[in-house]
Amino acid sequence: MSTTETQSRRQPEAEGSLPDNFPAGDPMSVAEAAAGPTLDPAGDGVPDVIRLNEYWPYQVTVLADRVARLTSAIVKREAGLNLSQWRVLAAIAEAPGRTAVEVVTVTPMDKGIVSRATKALLEAGLVVRRASQADGRVSHLYLTGKGKGVYARLRQSVEAVPLSGNRMMDSGEQAAFCSLVRRLANSLPEAERQG
Repeated sequence: MSTTETQSRRQPEAEGSLPDNFPAGDPMSVAEAAAGPTLDPAGDGVPDVIRLNEYWPYQVTVLADRVARLTSAIVKREAGLNLSQWRVLAAIAEAPGRTAVEVVTVTPMDKGIVSRATKALLEAGLVVRRASQADGRVSHLYLTGKGKGVYARLRQSVEAVPLSGNRMMDSGEQAAFCSLVRRLANSLPEAERQG
């Protein structure tokens, strides 16, 4: 091998050029080849993306959606209510005398949805509205006798929804989980609700 051949083999490749053994016809451009591999911080061949199995907001959403679907099926089947109506009913049962504004505050629903759900419950005779003695512009919501009966019946079925999850956690873990979820929710800014 001549000295000239040896020197030419040792010369560094020009920036942006392809190595001799680069496969012909590869769709990757010269610039991409020179830049190196796609960012892969975990080193597992996957580009830098949101890993949904490790992203708690996504996992919480999946859990909430599953609970909502199961609950929705129960209240529809057993009482002909939709999920919004059940949430309003449950909010009033928890604290009789709540105003519509207070129901909006404690449920993940917009003012318009709460208003429509409340109207349906009033028309069904499950809820009654009473004017505030302190301020006539404000009214308080209460369950009627019929509403209490429907709530009591639905409550037993709805409380069965998380049973399989409860088997995975003892009472202390359940309390800790609820506390953690509340802290996470309180740590996030709330987007403006529509309606």
